[in-house]
Amino acid sequence: MGLGALLLAGCGKEEEQTRREARPIIPPEQQVWVRHILVTYAGAFGAAPEIRRSRATADSLARAVWALAEAGEDFRALAKQYSDDPSAVDGGEIAALQEGDPGPPEFMETAYALEPGHISPVVESGWGFHIIQRRDMSKCTAQHILVRYAGAESAPDSVVRTRPEALARAERILSEVRNPDVSFPVAASEYSEDHATAANGGYLGTFMRGKMHPKFDRAAFALREGEISDIIETPFGFHIIRRISPERIRVAHILVTYQGTGQLVEAGRTREQALQLAMDVAFRAQQGEEFAALAREFSDDNHSAERGGTLPPIRRGHTVPEFEDTAFRLRPGEISAVVETMFGFHVIKRVQ
Repeated sequence: MGLGALLLAGCGKEEEQTRREARPIIPPEQQVWVRHILVTYAGAFGAAPEIRRSRATADSLARAVWALAEAGEDFRALAKQYSDDPSAVDGGEIAALQEGDPGPPEFMETAYALEPGHISPVVESGWGFHIIQRRDMSKCTAQHILVRYAGAESAPDSVVRTRPEALARAERILSEVRNPDVSFPVAASEYSEDHATAANGGYLGTFMRGKMHPKFDRAAFALREGEISDIIETPFGFHIIRRISPERIRVAHILVTYQGTGQLVEAGRTREQALQLAMDVAFRAQQGEEFAALAREFSDDNHSAERGGTLPPIRRGHTVPEFEDTAFRLRPGEISAVVETMFGFHVIKRVQ
């Protein structure tokens, strides 16, 4: 029986169902989200038959695991290794607690008394010894660049550089991206060896505390929006992290394609001709001509041209890096210079 079931311990099936249906729904910020590690012993309530350790041994083991957690070891990894609760497979995560839930008083009181992100001392109940971590539900949105080296976790065999070589490469990249004129997402698409995110400018999305490796997690949450981290090493290699806003913005664009872009190509237009046309259109837009009218006349993106170039709301990581970087640098109402992507040449207007 896991802690989720433990909270309803003593109920028959009909009573348990009634309790679940009667349980009030409260906002997530009023709930208590925890992970826990349970070290039980022979004779404790709910202990599996294969548990043979004594109470004293369980107490000693729980305190040793607590010391590892306090020293900064990944709580989820410790739960998977040491917890006797079925939630161990999920890194000790259980359903959110809320006022009125039944359960061991020692566990519930400790969980509610914890500050977000903190770890309790060892707590004993009739089930055994608990270590509780109250989850910090704050969120972070970030991009990163990963430089791998031979022997790093998940590094493919094709990566042969040494750790010192990887560190030197990461230092060169960090020096480059700290230049405010350099686009972080474009650099990520060029340099990052996290192939799952590189094509999206290194975009990792929005994540809660505790979801990433602890070193990565601490570095990302310590940043202010727009700030770039120092080099952070995890078992996967060296990371450069940029914290970004989770905001979505609205833009309109005019796309001018040419032979070879592979989409909506106007027959006979060369890259040079497309660039000249895009520059002319950008100039006219910046001089005050109606952007929507220019988009309807000149844009090769037929889907947006009929709407005056307006696109659905975008957020970082959801478009090609060059487009993203330019769009998010614009102020509302501002029109960009010509931007080239794999699709052709764009003129972008920030709508809001």
